Amino acid sequence: MTVRALIVDDERPARRKIQGRLESRPGIEVVGEAANGLEAVVAIRELDPELVFLDIQMPGMSGFEVIEAIGPENMPAVVFVTAYDEYALGAFEVAAVDYLLKPFSEERFEKAVERALGQIGGQGERSATIAGLLASLQPTRSYLRRLVVKEADRLLVVSVEDMRRFVAKGNYVEVHTENALHLVRETMTQLENRLDPERFVRIHRSEIVNIDWIAELQPWFHGDYVVILKDGGKTRMSRNYSDRLLKDPGGSS
Repeated sequence: MTVRALIVDDERPARRKIQGRLESRPGIEVVGEAANGLEAVVAIRELDPELVFLDIQMPGMSGFEVIEAIGPENMPAVVFVTAYDEYALGAFEVAAVDYLLKPFSEERFEKAVERALGQIGGQGERSATIAGLLASLQPTRSYLRRLVVKEADRLLVVSVEDMRRFVAKGNYVEVHTENALHLVRETMTQLENRLDPERFVRIHRSEIVNIDWIAELQPWFHGDYVVILKDGGKTRMSRNYSDRLLKDPGGSS
């Protein structure tokens, strides 16, 4: 079995160093590299690697923000590459996530690779481990703040403030903003778990809306409601999803 690996680091010499060491190992194929967080998000989605060497400190979008954009449940096995201080490294050790502290030796590199290879196949356990790491570094829960989407040959960052609706379309989700529609490869349940429930509510099996963009609810048939949006658009709220919004129309907990 050949393991597909992706290398993410904003420093080219660092990428070359990791690639050189991987190329000397049988059973690992380097399928791509990324020089920043935005490229990393797209590469993980498109190349579907089983192992990622992920730099943490990158300009614009950190390694942790890459994980937030992808979602811990969708992340492959990860070896973090970091220059973090001892306090942060303690969080890695508690969460049982391996890391490479720059500069690293060949022996330390081999140990990290072997540990990561042992995680491949255990998606549920790995997701919990990565989620635990993020929680240990961020004591208060952090909800989704932005999405990285690819439009033709461009990478766009969509802020959560601009998101109005999310609509399921097969294996993708449509992200509706004021002036555009974007597609992301994610399930509605995964997305719902990452959105702030103070701001977003699921109204149907295939739709989530920004509470601030709801103008009116009109009773319909069999306990369903017609949802009138502030831009004049209409959609439907199933009675199976109506309890939270009707009991808490302000979206407060």
